Amino acid sequence: MLKAQWDAGKHFVKDRLDTLGESTNGPVRSFRPGEGTVVRAGGKPCAVHRDGRGGLHAVSAVCTQSLGCLVALNNAERTWECPCHGSRSGVDGEILQGPAHEPLEQVDPGEL
Repeated sequence: MLKAQWDAGKHFVKDRLDTLGESTNGPVRSFRPGEGTVVRAGGKPCAVHRDGRGGLHAVSAVCTQSLGCLVALNNAERTWECPCHGSRSGVDGEILQGPAHEPLEQVDPGEL
């Protein structure tokens, strides 16, 4: 149990440090269909994905489960997954698998 808590805390801090310097000006516009990542927009972490038809989906990258860890894209499943609790959301932010109960907050892709 201690190891699981340690891992969750490590993700909470590391994920935020890893995205501090990222800019959304170039990477988001150059995403090909199926690509996505977590970027900073307006100082907040956003999970951004371009679907197979070229549409851009953007949601808050902060998991709605208690710790608020940042989600990461599972390319094979095309889902956002929380490394702390294992919650899974679709690219539109809707919860596919808990323990999170609330969807990821929508972000206007035009703000990126």
